[in-house]
Amino acid sequence: MKSIENIHEITKAMEMIAGFRFKRAENRFSKSKFYFGEMERMVLNLCSSVMDAKTQRAARLPPACRQAGNGQASPRNVFQLFDKRKIQKKTLVVMTGDKGLCGAYNANLLKMAASWLKENNRFETGLVAVGKVAVNFFKKRHMKLMSDTPEKSMVDLELAKKITTELKTLFLSGKTDSVELLYTPFRAGGTGQNVFKPFLSLNTLMDSVKPDAELYDYIYEPGFEAVFISLLEKYLEGKMYVCLLESLTSEYNARRVAMKQATENGEEVLDNLRLLRNKTRQATITRELSEIVSGASVLV
Repeated sequence: MKSIENIHEITKAMEMIAGFRFKRAENRFSKSKFYFGEMERMVLNLCSSVMDAKTQRAARLPPACRQAGNGQASPRNVFQLFDKRKIQKKTLVVMTGDKGLCGAYNANLLKMAASWLKENNRFETGLVAVGKVAVNFFKKRHMKLMSDTPEKSMVDLELAKKITTELKTLFLSGKTDSVELLYTPFRAGGTGQNVFKPFLSLNTLMDSVKPDAELYDYIYEPGFEAVFISLLEKYLEGKMYVCLLESLTSEYNARRVAMKQATENGEEVLDNLRLLRNKTRQATITRELSEIVSGASVLV
């Protein structure tokens, strides 16, 4: 019982810590999600103003931006992120946690990653691992990673910029034709279902613009190219940052729920053991009293 009580105290403390971290991460995520939603709306509006006709999209882009890229994510070739290529190479970014003790959170993500690899075996596939669990999982199975980020718990803009730059470089250099993100979205009251979200190319963003969408006449300062390129880079970094934050929030929520269930299970086990101990002690006392009474009756 003493060991179970110690474990019970540990899980209770871990539940409190996970709850505190969850609240902090949820607050950051909710604020960032609102900001990114407004940015995404602005990018879509800008795209609708750029492509007042589908055939004019390439003509509206500056000539320097239509030149072939050299594999580096620079302002000159950022418009190549809109290229609609024939998909031959696919890349999946798997976002897991850095630690366990969060139920089936990590296991479900890795299981879906394995299913994705099986479904896309006709393509040349690559993996990018974010989180210590994913990095260790794939390396133990000798699976080649195009990039890895072992630490995900300290999510900040620098981390999002680093991962975004690596993915843009892979796409622009032709090492991949499509990039998807696999993570667990946050859902109030529990953990959401794992989702695949397209990241590159940005052609999916252009496709989401409705043909009959209202056109916005913007005044660009200092100019269209500078504004659009800067906004696209901020959009990609913001999308990565929000996905990382949402994944982290879901991880802390899953850990909080798992530790709460472990604490409740520990309390149930302790209650059963206390009941068994009391029953055993009562039976011992009753037996001893019976022996005393029997001995006394013999003496009389």
